Amino acid sequence: MKNVCCSEFAPRKVWMKTFGCQMNYHDSERILYHLDKLNFTLVKSREEADLVIFNTCAIRELANNKFYSQLGEFKKIKLKRPDLIIGICGCVSQIEGAALIKKFKHLDFAFGTDCIDRLPEMICRIDGGERGFHINSWDQSENYSIETEITHNSPQAFVNITKGCNNYCSYCIVPYTRGREKSRSLVEVVDDVRNLVETRGIQEVTLLGQNVNSFGRENRETFPELLARLNEISGLSIIRYVTSHPRDMSDELIKVHGELEKLAGHLHLPVQSGSNSVLKRMNRGYTREYYLDLLFKLRRAKKDIVVSSDIIVGFPNETEAEFQDTMDLLEKAKFDFVFSFCFSPRKGTKAFQMKDTLSNETRSNRLQALQKKQLLIQGNIRKQLQGRTMRILVDGANRMDGVLKWKGRTECNRIVHFEPVGPNDNLRWHWIDVEILSSTALSAQGKLLFDHGLNKSK
Repeated sequence: MKNVCCSEFAPRKVWMKTFGCQMNYHDSERILYHLDKLNFTLVKSREEADLVIFNTCAIRELANNKFYSQLGEFKKIKLKRPDLIIGICGCVSQIEGAALIKKFKHLDFAFGTDCIDRLPEMICRIDGGERGFHINSWDQSENYSIETEITHNSPQAFVNITKGCNNYCSYCIVPYTRGREKSRSLVEVVDDVRNLVETRGIQEVTLLGQNVNSFGRENRETFPELLARLNEISGLSIIRYVTSHPRDMSDELIKVHGELEKLAGHLHLPVQSGSNSVLKRMNRGYTREYYLDLLFKLRRAKKDIVVSSDIIVGFPNETEAEFQDTMDLLEKAKFDFVFSFCFSPRKGTKAFQMKDTLSNETRSNRLQALQKKQLLIQGNIRKQLQGRTMRILVDGANRMDGVLKWKGRTECNRIVHFEPVGPNDNLRWHWIDVEILSSTALSAQGKLLFDHGLNKSK
């Protein structure tokens, strides 16, 4: 290995494509932080880039296929631009990086999910002429410690509080791509968020982990304790978190949803299936009755809480009766929205080894039926928004039928579009009070009532 690295780097440009969950987007932000220190500027066009990085996802087949398709496209680009550096990271890189380096000769380097902070070292190796290497070592330290690094100028931030997973659901590759579960200390997370609020003007944080509900278990700390401490931070307006496992949704956590002012009125609680027999094959560790009881307790603790979920359709050998159990659960659960997918086998998981009689056509038909039913349910739920006044943090604008409209999310995670009072108003990152005029299954239309401006707490 050539240990060549300059103390000062010439200006270069990076194009980055991120697939997958919020954790991957958080990782991309950390990657960009390191690259910024190495004098790389993020660009929107891959044609401008000196460095290309794919942050990959191994959870869903669709994301996986998109990555492979785009990586293949760069073979021709690399022939025309041999100096272009191409790298991959994320979950696919963790489990397949070495094989991909061998297969795709235009791929220069690959690194795993625990190696992001070694990126400066990797860039130095590349600048020294080294190519075709892969790093995927695990963090072997007993304690998980990390400081949130951001490069954006928005008042929103992802904050990682746990990594890894100990649940081993039969369909899920995460324990093999992210490792065993570890938590940061409660004090470290609180100090991290307070620093983001005081030095970077962050007003909304989303706490991240494969299973945030189990935060602090090894440190004899609890997730509800963490939420209570964060709720005390002056200047912080909204606390969100993803993702939760129903098995670890404690009564204490349910209780704080009705008590903490800054805790968002939205909970993402993946159910995955409404069939007890499928849940057992998935190794989820709960029943549909247990899950529905959690929803009852949550809505008793916080009457207007919004609940979303994940559902996998067509798990191996799912019968029509098992699928109808899931359809029935939709009626009973009254989810505000659902992320639904056809089952996709992931090599290395227990479900990958299951014999399966279902056709792709059956899976597709069931997914369409479920999504159609869910849209009707959430459309009826969201009609109740009409006439309400809600506060949103404006995060962008787009044109709808030729009319400029700004948009933001309520604290309960619903999208609201509204027209500005003046055509030249820049409302990005303003806190706005809006009256909901109408609502569809996917978004709401509002009327601007009051602009609180920038940097206003909720």
